[in-house]
Order: sequence, then C-alpha cells, then structure tokens
Amino acid sequence: MVRFLIPLFLLSLFGCFEYEETILFRKSSSGTVEISYIVPLKKESMDSLIKFLPSDKASIEAKLKSKTNNSLLLRDFTFRELEKSENADPFFKRKAKVSYKIDFEDPSLLDGILLGNLSIKTKGKSLNVKREFPNLTDTIVQNASVGEKKIITETLRLLKEGKIQFRVLFPKDSECSSNRGFVGLGNVLYAFPLQDTIENQDAKSWDYKIRFY
Repeated sequence: MVRFLIPLFLLSLFGCFEYEETILFRKSSSGTVEISYIVPLKKESMDSLIKFLPSDKASIEAKLKSKTNNSLLLRDFTFRELEKSENADPFFKRKAKVSYKIDFEDPSLLDGILLGNLSIKTKGKSLNVKREFPNLTDTIVQNASVGEKKIITETLRLLKEGKIQFRVLFPKDSECSSNRGFVGLGNVLYAFPLQDTIENQDAKSWDYKIRFY
C-alpha cells in the first residue's frame, strides 16, 4: 500500500509543487524565514494533499510548538485557493497558495520545519549550515512492481525541469561561501533541481558558511 503513495507524491511534485524559501540571518544568528508554496487540495476540503506542506495555520503552529525550548513565532499567514484560470493541472483540479513567516532566535530549531534535513552550528561569529535532501530512487525501484516502475520512470522524466527556489540573506558586510548556487553581496541563491532528490547521489547536500563582522 505504501509503495503506491510514493509515485503519487512524485507526480504531485511535478503537477503542483512550487516552493520558495527565503532565510534572513541577522548578526546575532536570529532572523526570519519566509516560505511560500502551492499545493493540491483534497476534493471536499481545504486540506493539503501533501502532508509536510499543510494548508492550514493550526497545523503549522502545532509543528512549531512541537520543538523544545521553542522560540519560533509564526506570522503573516495567508491562504488563497487558486482560480480555475490559474490552474491548468490535469491531475489536480484544486490548488492553494500558502505563505507565512517564521521568526527565530535559534536557527537550529528550524530542523524539522524546513525541507530536508538541516544542521546549523555557530562558532564565534561564524554560522555553518548544512542542508541534506534524501535520495529515494533506489528504495522505491527495488520494492516496486513492474507497473509501478513504469510510473516512476515517467515521473522522473517529468521532474527534469522542476526546481525548488532557495534564497539566503545576511548583512552585506559579512563573508559567505557556498558549495552550490550563486553567492552575491549579502545573499546566496540556489535553485535545487527536484530530480536530484530522486536519482543523483552526488548532489543532495548543500553547505554554506557565513562569517559576520
């Protein structure tokens, strides 16, 4: 039963999944993360079909409150169901755009809140961030039936152009290095290909370091 959920999830990424994330770090390592995404909705409710990207404020607040020593604050939550003219997806007839901001004092608390696995370490005036995006292909294919493998193959083809947009902002007098993306004055931009979460063993980790002055 579980095996059928994974191809459906991958198709939902291609047909509906749009995700943008901007993290603003201040010199104290506190800051704000702004998240925006489009998700498919259930036929008879406003609930998201993608469990880890909820469409209701209560679910997001519950997720934040689950963190120990919580200093995460949710604000500016918005929900808007897309008009038919904005949705040309043949698979999912209803979608919604969700956006909100999370203020944080301790960035390590964002692990489990943001996509992938997040590890943040601070040392002096330096902030070291590591994001890992798990690879799923091998496990899926090994356990899949012949029919499921055909779905997976087609899904992988469709995902080739899909991306997740990340942006990191920090004071312009800081120094930054990153193993992926583009480093500019006071920002890092990284477009993460969805295909890499599935089949590329070498491109699932994103590391960057910020030194504040």
